[in-house]
Amino acid sequence: MRLLRDEALESGDSRLGTRFWIFPQPPFIPGYEKPDRVWLPIPRDEIGEGPSDATMYVVDPLDDKEPYGFDRLPPFHGAARVPVGPGPDRHFDNLSPDSRAFLPVHAYACVHFVLNIWQSYLGRPIRWFFDQTFPRLEIVAFVNWDNAQAGYGFLELGCSDIDGIRRPYALNFDTIAHETGHLILLSETGIPTAVSRGDDFFSFSEAFSDLVSLISFLHFDSAIDRLLRRTKGNLLLYNELNRFAETSPETQIRLATNFRRMSEVTREVHDRALPFVGAIFDSIVELYHRELVARDCADIRLLDIDLRHLEQDDFDRFRQATAEAFRIKPMIFGLALRSARDAVGQALAASLRSVNPDTLRLDHAAAAVVAAADGTAAGVLEANFAWREIISSR
Repeated sequence: MRLLRDEALESGDSRLGTRFWIFPQPPFIPGYEKPDRVWLPIPRDEIGEGPSDATMYVVDPLDDKEPYGFDRLPPFHGAARVPVGPGPDRHFDNLSPDSRAFLPVHAYACVHFVLNIWQSYLGRPIRWFFDQTFPRLEIVAFVNWDNAQAGYGFLELGCSDIDGIRRPYALNFDTIAHETGHLILLSETGIPTAVSRGDDFFSFSEAFSDLVSLISFLHFDSAIDRLLRRTKGNLLLYNELNRFAETSPETQIRLATNFRRMSEVTREVHDRALPFVGAIFDSIVELYHRELVARDCADIRLLDIDLRHLEQDDFDRFRQATAEAFRIKPMIFGLALRSARDAVGQALAASLRSVNPDTLRLDHAAAAVVAAADGTAAGVLEANFAWREIISSR
């Protein structure tokens, strides 16, 4: 995955891949009104109209389409809009982000962006779990439906409706990354065939997909830069990193910075996923702090403070010290966050090798993540999973 500056755009080297626009956050979020230009590592001559390639294709229904379900699966045979083609240079960054034709291109780019990140963490290509039936993923760019879903051979995107304002999920990276996370998980673990009431596969699936969204967002260099500048390096502040599936600047579906423990949740799958998501988010922040201390950007006493129970005075001192260090060494903060991101992302991806979808419980999944982590990251993850009551303290 490469995010390049504009001066590289005129390069004639086709090995760089193909250019697209992606909004790291929905364009109605202040500061994210303009998309990032990204290079996807796919040769231009391997992407057709739609866009489409050997692993996926986009369809954009002309009329209202019923959402897919158990009795309705791809391929879509109805009337569709004309497939979107590349520009004269075979890149896809010639479209206006305000155009209707931009929706299928943005959805396609987001799925590939996420897939490339997690293939890198896994160290191998991801084969779709449905490839014996459907060789390619069908992405439906727009369904007149207040939801988004991924399933057997498809990913389809509806729209939110907040106060009469409709916003297509095809422009929402969080939503697309979350749904792609479901597809990645099933492709790595297989489909559960005998899930019992005491199993947690679906809660883990929601947690894993939220974390795919969170960690994938941190692969936009511009987003890391904007995030750190907004918070002056203090990720404990409320920010775009800890929001998911944004539907307005004030409304979001789930929060990563929750303080839920397993003794406080219900059996509802999204609610039960919150402690797992929180433990991973806490671990990213703690590893980020450890990197800052190691790089002389934070006081070592920061590592002895329980960040969940900071007194206001301690928090104010921490915020002031962090802001001063960030003013002097902003690049170090970015390096620290990327290091924490990758330590946790690689452990999460590697843990999938030992996940059994038929018997999975959250404590099993947490133990697998800890076992897949390296050194310091393993200890941090273990402590945070224990605080959340997902695994027992040793």
